[in-house]
Amino acid sequence: MKRRFPTALVFVVVAVVFAFVSLLACGAAERPDGGQGLLPVGATAPDVFAADQNGAIQRLSDQRGRAVVVYFYPKDGTPGCTEEACAFRDAWDRFKQANVQVFGVSPDTRESHEAFATEHRLPFPILVDTDQTWANAFGVPTRLGSMARVTFLIDPDGKVAKVYPDVDPGVHADEVLKDAAQLTGAALPAAPAASGNAAPAGPDAAAPGGAGAPPAGAAPTGSAVPVATGSMLPPAAPAAPPAKR
Repeated sequence: MKRRFPTALVFVVVAVVFAFVSLLACGAAERPDGGQGLLPVGATAPDVFAADQNGAIQRLSDQRGRAVVVYFYPKDGTPGCTEEACAFRDAWDRFKQANVQVFGVSPDTRESHEAFATEHRLPFPILVDTDQTWANAFGVPTRLGSMARVTFLIDPDGKVAKVYPDVDPGVHADEVLKDAAQLTGAALPAAPAASGNAAPAGPDAAAPGGAGAPPAGAAPTGSAVPVATGSMLPPAAPAAPPAKR
């Protein structure tokens, strides 16, 4: 027994070292194209497809001619993932104006995606990647069934234009929109005006010399009193001269 103990101990040490080295080697995900790590800028985006929360098949190559945002996130319903999804939701109209498609991707099931999208009124596709086809193709690392939070911006020619690792969920959507608008050549759509701003002048607003302008000699419009319809009261008639005695 005394002779076997050192031998067994050696085997244990070798096994531990081998496992540790294997874990280090798995730090960078190996992609199907033979590369390792995140798909780099300039690479051709993979021709992958998946079902979205509604069961519709979304194919990446079908989006050629427009910029595409593919953002990977760990899991439906977690605080950071909800914040990120809602930020893209709030900016969705601006993405459409800039001709940019958005895809969210996680390893959750279609049913989970459907509930997540319904609860937070997500208007863009979130894709089912339970077999990690998209994650592997883009080199996104996974751990314990969750994906790293990474975003890829793809140009209209299907090339990776920018990679965003370790993003800030709260401000990420605006950052990507700015970069995507540059790719499409579209003017950066303005954010919606905050509530409470003054409404633009309506058709009743008087223009100098145009229809609805006050007659010559009238008092300045600033001194007129508005009525309920939005028009202006006419100037008061001049007082009659005093009678001669």
